[in-house]
Amino acid sequence: MMSVDVIAVLTSFNRKEKTIKSLACFERAANAAGLSYSAILLDDASTDGTGLAISQLYGWAKVIAGVGNLYWCRGMSLAMAEALNQQSKYILWLNDDTDLNENALKIMTDAALEVQSRHGKSGIIVGCTTSNGSDVSYGGLQRISAFRKFSYLRVYKESELIECDAMNGNAVLIARDDAQKIGNLDDSYEHAMGDIDYALMSKKLGIKVFTAPNIVGHCAQNSAAGTSKDRGLGLLIRWKKMLSRKELPPKSWFHFTFKHGGMFAPLYFVWPYLRFWGQLFKFAAKK
Repeated sequence: MMSVDVIAVLTSFNRKEKTIKSLACFERAANAAGLSYSAILLDDASTDGTGLAISQLYGWAKVIAGVGNLYWCRGMSLAMAEALNQQSKYILWLNDDTDLNENALKIMTDAALEVQSRHGKSGIIVGCTTSNGSDVSYGGLQRISAFRKFSYLRVYKESELIECDAMNGNAVLIARDDAQKIGNLDDSYEHAMGDIDYALMSKKLGIKVFTAPNIVGHCAQNSAAGTSKDRGLGLLIRWKKMLSRKELPPKSWFHFTFKHGGMFAPLYFVWPYLRFWGQLFKFAAKK
């Protein structure tokens, strides 16, 4: 089996044009960095021809068919399993709506070399993206406080690495040796939380997480419209949205908090649901 420098891992559902563009940007960035490359796409039973289009356009990309209900974490887990079976120096998590800048992989691989030189071992490199050219939309995360263990702020500095507590999985470079130590994403998560969990697991194993200096690409920030934060929606609709697979489903959140919350896990589990109702009652009282 031929080895490459970097394998991009993606999952997609009915976002053909976005996925085509994302892989085109990845190819340009790999060529600019002088890296050999391939990609694995989990196409989760798209009906818009995403998988076929990628197979036709990019001979270096392998498309795996999903069953239509995998969402992000479980889709990425299947694609990651395939990547771990192949030979590469790096594995790159890449969201199908993330467009890398031409210098993105040069920035991230240089950051990986700096971490190796500075700390004597490799680390996970998180690329920061922007949605408007200035504000960071996704990237590395730091805890707000020791007590607020799972509340994070995005962090970024233009000219230096920053060590992080967690990460968004939009553009993440992982040395293959580290990926083998950490293992795959935890497919207990129904959609989100898998990237945060992966960072926490890596740190428990002594593998640090850093944001790379400089913005590496574009990814639009998710809108609050149509979510539990949308005050234009009715109370019960917002509550159902919060419990839905794409927000904070109790099964996934229970798994996450009891995996990483220690003796305070029950408190971490109930807190966001209690806060949701508390904020609503407070807002209603003001009216």
